[in-house]
Amino acid sequence: MSKIAIIIPIFNEGDKLKKCLAAIENQQYKNVTIYFRDNNQDNILFTAAINEGIRKYYLDTDVDFVLLLNQDAYLKENTLATLVKFMQENPKCGIASPVQIAENGRVTWAGSLQAFPFGVHNCDPSVLSKPPSETYWANGACMLVRMHAIREIGLLDQNMRFICSDGDYSFTMRSRNWKVYVVPNAVVQHALEGSGANTNVWLNTVKLQDAYYFAKKWLNGQLYKELSYEGPQLTRLGIKSAIEKFERAINLALLTCAIKRVKNCSRFR
Repeated sequence: MSKIAIIIPIFNEGDKLKKCLAAIENQQYKNVTIYFRDNNQDNILFTAAINEGIRKYYLDTDVDFVLLLNQDAYLKENTLATLVKFMQENPKCGIASPVQIAENGRVTWAGSLQAFPFGVHNCDPSVLSKPPSETYWANGACMLVRMHAIREIGLLDQNMRFICSDGDYSFTMRSRNWKVYVVPNAVVQHALEGSGANTNVWLNTVKLQDAYYFAKKWLNGQLYKELSYEGPQLTRLGIKSAIEKFERAINLALLTCAIKRVKNCSRFR
């Protein structure tokens, strides 16, 4: 039975943590180990807390999957077993996530419609009756990640401290030819209260900074442009000229290859 390392960032709300742990204890799937990151002493927020847990298990060859889990996310009894089974049957799946529902049963996440600026969720309840499907990004409140994929792509990007790092990780996963799925017959209860609150000015500032960094990284390419233009010779005109030279050289090389193929074919007629 594959081993799952469950990483839970903790911040206040001990009653929710108890409920979260009770749901883990009640799982059909039992081969789990839990890592708690207590943010009450030094609140390093979501992304750094998750990375701290991943580092603990990174070289543990017994761990096949890592579950990112909020303390206010409560797994249904068969959720882990369903997710693991799906991952085992789909070896190119890097991330598999359950459908999220509120306490009243309302669907709050069943896949993603877009990532920016703060993530648009698919809340269509009909998804619950559909087969697993690929999605743009997985919601970090509860997602099962393949350890082999983690070792390939690395940790979450801590430049996004609280939000967007799950979307960023999903995009990175997909860019490396892994797939991200929502698995409807796996369910977790999560009200989205922690990341959705609007009363904390400092946290709202962090969220704005996270979304801004995500945009620079993925949407307008500013981050990559800044990095790729490092070096005194890498001016915009210089790069344009160099690319054009590559294009001409490639075309010449292809033409030379084609001429050689024709000559070789003629020789054996």
